[in-house]
Amino acid sequence: MSHQMHFPDDYIHFEDYEVGHVVQIATPYVVTEEEIISMARKWDPQPFHVDPVAAKDSIFGGLVASSAHAFPIFVYLGQQQERKVAAISALGFDKLRFSAPIRPGDELRYEYCCLEKRASASRPFAGIVRCEGRLLNQRGEVVFSGEVASLVQRRDQ
Repeated sequence: MSHQMHFPDDYIHFEDYEVGHVVQIATPYVVTEEEIISMARKWDPQPFHVDPVAAKDSIFGGLVASSAHAFPIFVYLGQQQERKVAAISALGFDKLRFSAPIRPGDELRYEYCCLEKRASASRPFAGIVRCEGRLLNQRGEVVFSGEVASLVQRRDQ
């Protein structure tokens, strides 16, 4: 059994990726104080994530989102491009970097660059695409980045 999936023709397939091409996704995501606190209370209850008063005396000088919060925003915004991707599965995330704090009111956007692509040796109906994704705030500062490897359906199979 091949486990080949069928995606509409207008989806982005393996052949559509161009190495070196940067794609900017227009959908913004505004991070709220309430969301930062709620997420951190459950997953990373450090004072600089859950207590605005205590956060003022921290190294950050104010409330900041946790790494556990940045990652789902990264994944969500990466899926918001106009044309959906014929993605079969994520294969892994590497080189995750937290470059600057994410603060209440930050408006985040996502962009990615295709680093490499190759046909899958074990799944001829698919290829492996590796991209670097970046979350940028309203000032154009990269706040989070990482490399994503995905198994993507081939159109010609």
